[in-house]
Amino acid sequence: MRSKFFINTFILTLSNILTGSLAFLFTVILSREIGSKGMGLYQLVSPLYTMFLFFTGGGVTVSISKISAEKKALGKTRELYNTIKVTCIFEIIWSVFITTILIILSSFVSKNILSDDRTQLSILCFCPALIIVSISSVFKGVFYGYQRVVEPAIIDVLEKAIRILSIYLLIQIFKGYDLNIKSAAAYISLSIGELSSLLFLILCFINFKRQNPPMGKSDNSLQLLFNLLKLSIPLALNGILSTMFSSIIAILIPKRLHIAGIPYEESISMLGKLQGMAMNVVFFPAIIISSLSTILIPSLSEGIAFKSYKTLNHRINSTIKFTMAVAFASCAIFLNSSREISMLIYKDTSVGSLIYYLSFGLPIVYFEILSFSILNGLGRQFNLLINSILVSIIDITLIYFLMAIQSINIYGYCINFALSALIGLILNMKCIYKTLQSFNFDLYKNIVIPLLIGILIYILGSILKTLLSVQLFILICYMLYGIIFITIQKLSFSK
Repeated sequence: MRSKFFINTFILTLSNILTGSLAFLFTVILSREIGSKGMGLYQLVSPLYTMFLFFTGGGVTVSISKISAEKKALGKTRELYNTIKVTCIFEIIWSVFITTILIILSSFVSKNILSDDRTQLSILCFCPALIIVSISSVFKGVFYGYQRVVEPAIIDVLEKAIRILSIYLLIQIFKGYDLNIKSAAAYISLSIGELSSLLFLILCFINFKRQNPPMGKSDNSLQLLFNLLKLSIPLALNGILSTMFSSIIAILIPKRLHIAGIPYEESISMLGKLQGMAMNVVFFPAIIISSLSTILIPSLSEGIAFKSYKTLNHRINSTIKFTMAVAFASCAIFLNSSREISMLIYKDTSVGSLIYYLSFGLPIVYFEILSFSILNGLGRQFNLLINSILVSIIDITLIYFLMAIQSINIYGYCINFALSALIGLILNMKCIYKTLQSFNFDLYKNIVIPLLIGILIYILGSILKTLLSVQLFILICYMLYGIIFITIQKLSFSK
């Protein structure tokens, strides 16, 4: 059971590194073609797109993966297939309804909510993706629940590749057009990529059904839909509220910067540099955490079903330990070479200072992200929702006051980045301890060792960066961290 968990995590991590690299390449191509102002427009719309994704199909992938894991353990594949059928029908009807409302209100939303009518075309262009993704999320959940990660992994790679090809062609077609059209082209490519993903998922699911024939009895369709909604609605509400808060933050940032004395167009550019460029860099290593979380949620659900509390304890500690290793390694690298990384990727050193200050909060933020996934896997969706709301309120409050201070301005976000995550982490860990009373957090292995190795890599890195190219520097630092970390793990295991 343990070996399967880590094999699946390894496969999904490799896939996510590839898909994450492709997604990162997408943002680099986009930022170079439309500039920081164009990225600012793109980032104004992005939280809105994510929020409506939660409206149309929020929590479905996670809920279906949990249901799939349970039905697999109980041998009730017939009930699983009926759940998938009724969920797909519901998702089609519901997502078309929500998308139609958004299309009708797109002009109002762009002018009165996003406060920039140049965003209307982007809103219209992402609408097809809302319907497509809501259906895809059902099929993805099945594969993750059965811990069959190869199919969705390959499909994700293909989807990102198609998306990059699409944006490259569209940018060439719309070269010379206004910024709002170029920004909208990014969302057209998104819809094209998601459509290809859905088609591949359907083909894989047909093959999956042949390999896993229907077995056991099934509840009626309404009961199955109720069971799904009971799980997914708290997750959807959490997603809707968190992305609603993200939209508020995206709208708030330029306005508060303007109050600090920065012109509006420059404020939009700074938003693009922060959320469209710097944040993409600091969250790139979090691909590994995403892989762990995807496998961890159904794995924890399965562990609870079998009451394997020792396995749960081991699995949670292992994922925390590896998450902190990634976090401290990345922190050491970014603190040493943020300016060089910024110049390499974006040909703009001003993004480097944002990467530098965001890096201080990385270990806390990465740990907080994982803690939300642990709560989800333990079935504490309501606590997850409440904690997310509290953290988002803190985000908005800190950004509102800090960014209006002229001497702090955009760096107020960096301060909030660490502080709000710390509060969220404390709240989440309190809930984890309350839910899993047998949980024994290993402070020395999970925090102290990764931190000490991170400090060592930072010291070595300050010497190595003068001798190596930035690409080689990053590679060697991660390799050195990995070698030291694995060696210590083996020595402690042998004892």
